[in-house]
Amino acid sequence: MIIAIDGPAGSGKSTIARCVAEKLGGVYLDSGAMYRAVAWALSCERLLDTDDAVLERALPSLPLEFVVRDARLQILWRGAPLGLEIRTPDIARAASAIAQKSPVRRFLLQHQRRLAQDTLVVAEGRDMSTVVFPNAEVKVFLTASPEERARRRVAQYHEQGTHADYQVVLEALKARDHADAHRSLAPLKPADGAVVVDTSGLSVPQVAQVVMDLVESAKSKNARRKGSRAD
Repeated sequence: MIIAIDGPAGSGKSTIARCVAEKLGGVYLDSGAMYRAVAWALSCERLLDTDDAVLERALPSLPLEFVVRDARLQILWRGAPLGLEIRTPDIARAASAIAQKSPVRRFLLQHQRRLAQDTLVVAEGRDMSTVVFPNAEVKVFLTASPEERARRRVAQYHEQGTHADYQVVLEALKARDHADAHRSLAPLKPADGAVVVDTSGLSVPQVAQVVMDLVESAKSKNARRKGSRAD
């Protein structure tokens, strides 16, 4: 089964996807981390501002690996796992920029689909249910007010030991929302059939339960279909 969770920055995608994956014993696929890792790698190689033709040639040769170990996505650079270095505000901005480049999206699309083969996956991002996994059994679009999302993101940065100004983060989120919604490649929007959940004012357990209820409903539908075919 594939559970695809989309939504803007700070809507709770990562927290909810991780929680649901743990409850189901599945793999949590953090597509945002994959984009940040590519942005970080391109920055290291001084390739962030290159054109699509250069990116097309360079991306496959980057010493980046995306693997699943112990039901978790691990991103490796020259064999060593990446961590907080891809979670800075600068890398987040760079990831937003490269996410609008076709070679980067194609490069990560093949890895995302490969990682989801033959396992239960909870994938979160901005186009998981519209582009990467359009046939996902469960599609969810999480949202929240820009102010609430900025507050969450600032708290996240502070937990990581990174200073962040609320007003700066809020304006950056609004700019990211506009860019994501209006880009020509995989614009951010709820997929057909997706359940939209406003997480403002809801706790993590409450939102996770909404998703779990959708998963149980999908399982029941699958069981009924299998029963009908057997008859």
